[in-house]
Amino acid sequence: MSTVIFGYILTEEPEIIEPLFLSLKLDTSKIKEIHARSRSQKGNQEFTRLVKDKDSFKSKDAWFYYVNFLIAAANEFRSHLGTKYSSLFQTLGDNIRHSGSPTSNSICSGELFSLASRVKRLALSCREHDIHNGTASTRIVIDAVRNPLELVYLRDQFAAFFAFAITAEESHRRSRLTEAGMSKRDIDALDNREYSKKSLTSYDNFVSQNIEECIQKSDVFVNNPGTPDSIEQNKLVLNRQLIRYISLICRPGLVTPTHDERCMQLAFAAKLNSGCISRQVGASISDANSSIKAVGWNDVPKGQVPCLLRDSHRLIHGDDQLAFSDYEKNNSELRNQVASSHKNAPMIRIRRGLPCPFCFKDAYNAVTKKPNQVHTRSLHAEENAFLQLAKHGNSGIAGGNLYTTASPCELCSKKAFQLGIREVIYVDPYPGISLSHVLRSGPEEFRPKLRLFQGAVGHAYHRIYEPILPIKDEYSARLGDDPDPTLI
Repeated sequence: MSTVIFGYILTEEPEIIEPLFLSLKLDTSKIKEIHARSRSQKGNQEFTRLVKDKDSFKSKDAWFYYVNFLIAAANEFRSHLGTKYSSLFQTLGDNIRHSGSPTSNSICSGELFSLASRVKRLALSCREHDIHNGTASTRIVIDAVRNPLELVYLRDQFAAFFAFAITAEESHRRSRLTEAGMSKRDIDALDNREYSKKSLTSYDNFVSQNIEECIQKSDVFVNNPGTPDSIEQNKLVLNRQLIRYISLICRPGLVTPTHDERCMQLAFAAKLNSGCISRQVGASISDANSSIKAVGWNDVPKGQVPCLLRDSHRLIHGDDQLAFSDYEKNNSELRNQVASSHKNAPMIRIRRGLPCPFCFKDAYNAVTKKPNQVHTRSLHAEENAFLQLAKHGNSGIAGGNLYTTASPCELCSKKAFQLGIREVIYVDPYPGISLSHVLRSGPEEFRPKLRLFQGAVGHAYHRIYEPILPIKDEYSARLGDDPDPTLI
């Protein structure tokens, strides 16, 4: 993606790009030199035509230019920028999604998928290049998709699309960035821009990076472990995972799912039951033999109406006596807060035919002016799974595993510790100190082990593990083929 962003710079005139670089206090001489060199390269005109014309898809010469010049030029420019690279390219990417131009952040909603659309056209030009050279099939890796809407767009455009989330333990990730020359302040700024929870009340958050949401939308999770001094030794771990899933994509049903995948798939399926409008989370609990004992999802207690089905209009006008608590119905400050923050809700109902739910925690915190995670209506997914065991009898989960689509908070971590959970397998780190504090206390032998999940989930779980034909039928057909004498 960064190379495609760099391509925007080379297809703009130097005098248009220069003010942006000067405003960021960057030396413009290097980009001018690369810009001048790009004009003489084979395929430059075809590449410019391809990326400028949104209806143009076929140009083998454009792909030749991309592979033989643009990638090397982008790497050269990245080396020149050093630690300024990330912040600059984040700004360029945000500008492109805002306006279609790397130099302007003026909002033009029709350009939201400008960058992803260019990636699509380049992928199709790669296919055209391969067809011209007699290649039977084309396989492409699109690296570093960090905007969730772009991920959805690409999945919609390519039927054979799989989103891989390459994850690493937080301490390993930060140590690698430090080794690359980034200061703690730079790393914190990078995380704040790419990873912090974003409210879509701002259009800027539609166009910015949101790795947390991209991880949640991914199909396959690959763990890339290792501190800088051990990363070479851990490449084998990474390569084995990649070989497994690429093989399964090419030939579904080659092997069966791992027990981790089976258990996490149930957690991912469970989270869709959640009526939380902020974040859906799922969890499953297995015994020591990987047999599922309980599943849970974040939702309100049994008998209460989930937030998804509570219309703010009905609270304000008092015409729903079952969905809202006595506190909500009788507290004028809270009702006024909801009325103020949801003043456009009637237009959503009229224009779209949609009710407009609200988050009680957000409304309560706005009234009290105290950010607090306790005042949520929902039980956590892990908590609900533990309570299922309490309701129906704990059939021996000591030494078992907790699978969760988001690492457990402090409260749920304490419950897991108390119940004797052996391992906590999670997808996405939850902000807080549960991983470093609650689960890292007491005698070592009693501490649950923490492990990032690796494997396929969701729709991809079925796509790669369901064989296209029954295995017996496939091999019956293959055994009937005439043997190649050169292979005997």
